[in-house]
Amino acid sequence: MTNGETNKMKAADAKETKVKKRAASIAWLMLAVLSTSCVAYKIKEMGPRAVAAKGKNAEIIGVQTKTEYLKFREEEPARVIDGAVVGKIHAGVEIDPYGIAEATQVKKRANVVMKDGARYEVLSSRLMRNRLDCEVLIPACIPLHEVRLAKVRTVNTAATVLGTLGGAVLLPLLLVEALDDDEGLGHDLAEDIVYSVIDSAIDAALEPSGEQVPPRSVNALLALKESPNIAEEREFWVMEWTLVDAAPDVNGKYRVRLDNLSSVPRGVDEAKLVVVDHPLDVGVASDVQGIMRTFSGPVAPARAVDRTGRDIAPLVGKKDDIFWRSPGGDSAPAAAADLRDELSLEFQRSAGARKAKLIVNAANTMWRAQFAREVQERSGGTAPRSGAKPLYREGELTGLGVRLETVFGWQTGQVIFAGGPLPAEDAVYWLDLGDVKGTTVRIKLEPPAGYWLIDRLALDFGEDAPVDEILVDAEGVDSPDAAEVLRALTVEDGSTLFLESPGSQSVLTFTAPPPREGMVRTLFLRTVSCYEMPPRGGAPLSSLRH
Repeated sequence: MTNGETNKMKAADAKETKVKKRAASIAWLMLAVLSTSCVAYKIKEMGPRAVAAKGKNAEIIGVQTKTEYLKFREEEPARVIDGAVVGKIHAGVEIDPYGIAEATQVKKRANVVMKDGARYEVLSSRLMRNRLDCEVLIPACIPLHEVRLAKVRTVNTAATVLGTLGGAVLLPLLLVEALDDDEGLGHDLAEDIVYSVIDSAIDAALEPSGEQVPPRSVNALLALKESPNIAEEREFWVMEWTLVDAAPDVNGKYRVRLDNLSSVPRGVDEAKLVVVDHPLDVGVASDVQGIMRTFSGPVAPARAVDRTGRDIAPLVGKKDDIFWRSPGGDSAPAAAADLRDELSLEFQRSAGARKAKLIVNAANTMWRAQFAREVQERSGGTAPRSGAKPLYREGELTGLGVRLETVFGWQTGQVIFAGGPLPAEDAVYWLDLGDVKGTTVRIKLEPPAGYWLIDRLALDFGEDAPVDEILVDAEGVDSPDAAEVLRALTVEDGSTLFLESPGSQSVLTFTAPPPREGMVRTLFLRTVSCYEMPPRGGAPLSSLRH
C-alpha cells in the first residue's frame, strides 16, 4: 500500500470518527426530545361540576379555593374521590428541628409529624443555619364545594402519537440527509452510521453507566434525629405546668408550694408563676411547645373501647382522677399478643373544622428509663441475641403515637409526650384534619401494656380566645439561703433548688397585678426540673398511685 493510499484511509477514518461524534451528539439530543414528547398533555381549567363529572379519571395538578391556590406534584396528581379532591400538595417549607414530634424514614422519603399538628412527606431536605429547607408533600382532602377552579391534566392523544411517530421517523431521516450533504459520505454510509449510533445511544439510555445525577435526599433531616440510650439515662429533664389553687393574701401576694411528689431526687432549675386572665367560659392549658391555649367546648368521645371491646368512655371522657390503665395493671405481659393495648375513639367533628386541639390528661406508671430497662430484660438483657426483633419501637419509650384515620389510611397525627410518673395535668396537642373526611374523627392509641395512665381525652374545635398571660418571678422563699435560691429559680441556667426526698418542699412568694375586669384568673407554676433516675434494680417505680 502506497503512502498516498494510507493517508487517504487515515483521512477517511478521521472523517468517519468526526461524523460519528456529530451523529452521537444529535442522536442524544433526539432521544432527549423524544423522551419528553412521547406523551403530550393539555391543561384544562374546570369548575367543580365538570371535575366531579370526570370522577377519578381527572388528573388534577392545581386547585383554586376561595383563599389560596394549591399545587399538586405532576408525577402524583390529585383525584376526585367521594366528592372531594384528594391528593398531596407539593410545596417548599422551612422546618424548625425543635418543632418535630416524630420523623420516620419510609424508603427514600421521610414522614414528619410536627408539634403544631402539621404532617409532611419529605422528598428532600438541606440544613440552612438552624432551619431545614424541605421539599414536601402535604396530605389534603378538599371538598368540591370549596373548589372554585381546578387545573386538570389530560393526554393530548393526537399530539402524542404524531409527536412520537414524527420524531422517531423524521429525525433520523433529517440527520442522514444532513450528514450526506455536509460531509459528502453518500446516503448509504450516512444511514449506517446514524442508525448504528442511535442504537448505541438507546442501549446506553436503557442501561445508564457513569456518573449519576444525585437523587433527592432526606439525609439532612434524618441526621438530626436523636437515638438516645433511654435505659442508661441518669437524668430526666421536663417542663411542668402545675395548676395552682391559691388566692392572694391581704397584701395581694400568692404563696405557692413547690414540692417533690416523685420517688426520686428533684432539682428545680427555673420556677415562674404564670398568670392567665381569660374569659369566663373557656378553660386554659399549655400546648407541648409551651404556648397557652384555650378551649370552650371540649368534646368527649362519642365512642371509646379497648381491644377487648370494653366500653372505656366513662374512664376517659372527663377529668375526674379516675384513670384508664391496662387491664390488671401488668406492664410485663406474658404473651406477645398482649404487648400493647388498643384504644379506639370516635369524636363528633365540628362542621368545617380543619384542625382540632386534643386535650390530654395522662401520666406514666414509671420513668421511661425504668421502662426501657424492663423491656431490655424481657428482650434478653442489655445485649439481646443478634437479629432479635425489639419488643417496642424506639419512639414508644418516649411518647404515645396518636393514630388518625385519614383518606390515605391510618396515619400518625401526633405524639403524646411521656412525662413520667408525675401528677397528670391537662396538655394540648394539635391535630391537622386537612385529610380527614366526614363528620367523625377516629383516633387510635396503642400504648405499651401497663405503661400509661389516661384520665381524659377530648377534642376542641374552636379558635383560641384572647387571653392575658403574665410571667412572674418569685420574690421570696422560705429558705435560709433565700437570695441564692431566688437567683437559681429566675433563669434556666443549670443552678437548681434541690428537693432530695419525696415530700420535700419550699414555699415561694409571688406578687401579681390585679385581674383584668370581666376576666377570670387561672394560675400555673411553670417549672423546669431535673429528676435523677434510680440505678438498675434501685428505687421503687413511683410514689404515684391511681
